[in-house]
Amino acid sequence: MNGQVKEIEAGPLPGVHITIDGLRTHEQMMTDASGRFELRNLAPGPYTVKAELPDYVMEAKEVAVARGATGNADFVLHPACLEEGSYVDGGLRWGLQAAQAILYVRFTAVSEPDRWIVNDQCIVGIDHTTNVLSILNMGADSGTIKKTIHIVRDGRVGWTPGDEYIAFVRWEPAIGRYRPIAGPIFMIPVLNGKVVWDRTDAPNIRTGDSVSKAMGALFLLLPRRR
Repeated sequence: MNGQVKEIEAGPLPGVHITIDGLRTHEQMMTDASGRFELRNLAPGPYTVKAELPDYVMEAKEVAVARGATGNADFVLHPACLEEGSYVDGGLRWGLQAAQAILYVRFTAVSEPDRWIVNDQCIVGIDHTTNVLSILNMGADSGTIKKTIHIVRDGRVGWTPGDEYIAFVRWEPAIGRYRPIAGPIFMIPVLNGKVVWDRTDAPNIRTGDSVSKAMGALFLLLPRRR
C-alpha cells in the first residue's frame, strides 16, 4: 500500500498520521517530507485507509488490494473550517460602531456553502447576491458599495432570496465580500417595508415602523466620528 497526501491549496503534507485497517491488520505510520507513505507485503483484501492531521478534516478511503498488486491511496486534505461561531450581542451602540456600513438590502440569489479564508481563519459560509436598496452609513473602510454586492453568512444555512434586512456589515478585503458583524444578530428583518424590531436598546424604534423611520432613528445614534 502506498500513497501521497497533499493540502488542497498547497503542496505535499509531511507528518500526516496514516492508519491502515483490514482483516487482522492495523498499521499506523506518518507521511515523510514528500507527503508519502508506504506499507509493504499486505495480504490481498479490502482495507480502510485514514489520513489525519490536526487542523485538517480527516479523510478515509476504501482500497482493495489484489493478489500480487500494490494498493494506492492518495489524499487531498482540506483545512478544518469553522462551521458557525457563537455570537455576542454587544448592544446597539457597539453595533453602530463596529459596522463599516449599514445597508437596507434584498437578497436575490444564494450560493451553496463554500470555504472562505478570512483573517487567516477558514470558515464555511454562504454567498448571497444582494441588492442595496439604500445606504445609511459608509465608513472609511467599507469597500465600494454598488447597487449589487455580495454578503457571506457564516454556516450552512442561508437567508432566502427575496428577504429584506437592515444589515450591519463589515467589508472583508481578503474575500471581496461583506459579512454581518455578529452573525445574524445585527440583521434586522424587514417585512412589507416595515421592520421587525425585538431590541430594547433603541426605544425610538418599534416593530411596524417603516424602514425610512427606523433608518432615520439609527442615523441619530451614529457615533459622531462618522
